[in-house]
Amino acid sequence: MNVKNRKCIRKLSLKSLYANRRRNLIAIFAIALTTLLFTSMFTIVLSLNASYETYQFRQVGGYAHGTFKDVSPEQAERIAAHPKVKSAGARKVIGITADGVFSKTPAEISYMDANCTKWSYATPTTGRMPESGKEVTMDTAALQLLGVTPELGAEVTVSYSITDKDQTAFTVTDTFTLVGYWDYDELMPVHYINISRDYADDIEAQAVKTGLQPFRTDLNVMMASSTNIQGQMEQVDTDLGYTWDSYTDPNSVRIGVNWGYTSSQLESHLDPELVIAIAAFLLLVIFTGYLIIYNIFQISVAGDIRFYGLLKTIGTTPRQLKRIIRQQALLLCLIGIPAGLLLGYGIGAVLVPVVLRSTQLDAGITTISTSPVIFVGSVLFALLTVLLSCSKPGKMAARVSPVEATKYTDAMQTKKNSAAPGERSSIRWPLPIWDETKKRRCWWWCLWHCR
Repeated sequence: MNVKNRKCIRKLSLKSLYANRRRNLIAIFAIALTTLLFTSMFTIVLSLNASYETYQFRQVGGYAHGTFKDVSPEQAERIAAHPKVKSAGARKVIGITADGVFSKTPAEISYMDANCTKWSYATPTTGRMPESGKEVTMDTAALQLLGVTPELGAEVTVSYSITDKDQTAFTVTDTFTLVGYWDYDELMPVHYINISRDYADDIEAQAVKTGLQPFRTDLNVMMASSTNIQGQMEQVDTDLGYTWDSYTDPNSVRIGVNWGYTSSQLESHLDPELVIAIAAFLLLVIFTGYLIIYNIFQISVAGDIRFYGLLKTIGTTPRQLKRIIRQQALLLCLIGIPAGLLLGYGIGAVLVPVVLRSTQLDAGITTISTSPVIFVGSVLFALLTVLLSCSKPGKMAARVSPVEATKYTDAMQTKKNSAAPGERSSIRWPLPIWDETKKRRCWWWCLWHCR
């Protein structure tokens, strides 16, 4: 027969929890400490990874997931509309200058749309993007190399070599109007000199008239996620009927994956020792939290062994006793876990710059991760630790019999009273609970104290 007693069990759990305030404070502290360990660990690890990826992106020249290389307008439109492609940005390179003032770090003259500009760290911090005619944007270091003061409206003269798909052809010298600029990043592999689409189309038309091939257009993309970028891009080519491993097939769309992403590097050479080390550290933290929380609940159950024996006397099942302890643990988690999340994230954020200073990474690329993985992972691991910790005490409470509980209490009370022989004890327990009258007393006692 199924008896609807969940409300009664919940009330018993709350009343028992309220009666053990000192234990509750210790348990909340232990749960918060365990959550703090997980949160600070995840914050440090993911922030270090984010900082490392930012460092790599700046060396690569952008943070797009990958590039579909040398695409036609039709191919670019089909790829951008594919469900796996979250967003796309086009770039058309028309020339390069690697001589004179740009001999140390070359400069690329190209048209970038808004997405590509953003992903390439080329968004003007002063001014705007080129919109028409001979408008240009570039970094402050490139302007200094050309002897131009970074001011909007300044005249900038640039000489560059026209570059089509197959060769570098003739040289062009043009004077542009500066409409935007940004600070130069010394980690960037090239200087970006961005022009308007109108100007790029005009130069392309002139180059084609001289017998050159049309300029190459690359489509940078952001996929649905940064995991398995190679596989996702290959799937896009397959779905659209393209290949990706041929330079001569006109139906081939070659792909390039941004190696700055940690996931891309792990896919190419996964280090088993690193995986083992991370797993061992997680197990160590779980085991540490388990020992602390387990001991608290073990001591609590041992102290309340008589209470659980009385509950079994009135018909409480072992499953219900386990549920009482589990509900108490989850209620304590409602206070301990949020406190641990806040403290752990704060401590992790403070420690990230300290850890980075001991590495070869530049302190200027410190990135504090706000990934939901930090909080979701911490909550899940903390809950797992708490549930594991209270499972064995729950079994202990479920196995206790009324007679054992009475004997256990009798032994404890005898030990307490042995130091004062001859004195009359004020303790009326243990009750002869197998007597019918006393059993009724136990029933009313539980109802009174759990009301």
